[in-house]
Amino acid sequence: MAPIPNGVYALTKFHEQLITLMEPKDLAVLLPPTGSPGEQEWEVEGRSDGTILIKNRRHGTYLTYDNDPDANEMIMGSIEPRPWAIYQAAQPFAFHIVVPGGPIDGHELALDISLLRIFPPRLALRPLDVNDQRQAWSFEHRE
Repeated sequence: MAPIPNGVYALTKFHEQLITLMEPKDLAVLLPPTGSPGEQEWEVEGRSDGTILIKNRRHGTYLTYDNDPDANEMIMGSIEPRPWAIYQAAQPFAFHIVVPGGPIDGHELALDISLLRIFPPRLALRPLDVNDQRQAWSFEHRE
């Protein structure tokens, strides 16, 4: 079982920036609340293997990456579901969102902010550092 119940969540950093999907297959970005229904709400569904699927409520597409998992691979929406593992972080209801089955090239890969310095910030796979609380995401229940 996944460590959080199935439901609808806002996935936030710093309690003010939310994972946002503006169009069904766009790159995922980090923005303050937009007011557009569903584009910042994610249905989290636990799977029997302990992983989760994360589906955008507005567009019905899943949070994923395009190719084989690799550092700096961009995060986007896709009709193809991709499972994620979640590891409890130091804060309550905060988790590292990780590619299951790692490590890959010596590192586990986690959903994080891309190194690209553009606005709005894009999301990408980055090497996991469980001691870096800035890599953790808060799951804020919406239903």
